[in-house]
Amino acid sequence: MLVDYALFEGPLLALAIVFGILLAISIVAVVRSQRRSVAAGKEILVGRPGGVRTPLQPEGTVMVDGELWNARTDGPHLGIGERIIVIGSDELTLTVTKKEETDD
Repeated sequence: MLVDYALFEGPLLALAIVFGILLAISIVAVVRSQRRSVAAGKEILVGRPGGVRTPLQPEGTVMVDGELWNARTDGPHLGIGERIIVIGSDELTLTVTKKEETDD
């Protein structure tokens, strides 16, 4: 019993093209996702404003984006309610500085 493999050429070619297209789409999606900027984690907090919840002398607690964080300031001590800007992070402690008041 001989099989005529010519009957399978068309469907196999179509299947190979479909899988090739799906592979190309997957590769493009992976490359795009790798190029995106950080969207989560403490790295996105740098530059964000917040408020002091417990005095920073030099360490205390601040509220940034609705979350409480341990924080430290290298500048003057900051009291409760003062506005801050996040300038860095170390592990789970943010480094902050007093926000300069501007006339908006």
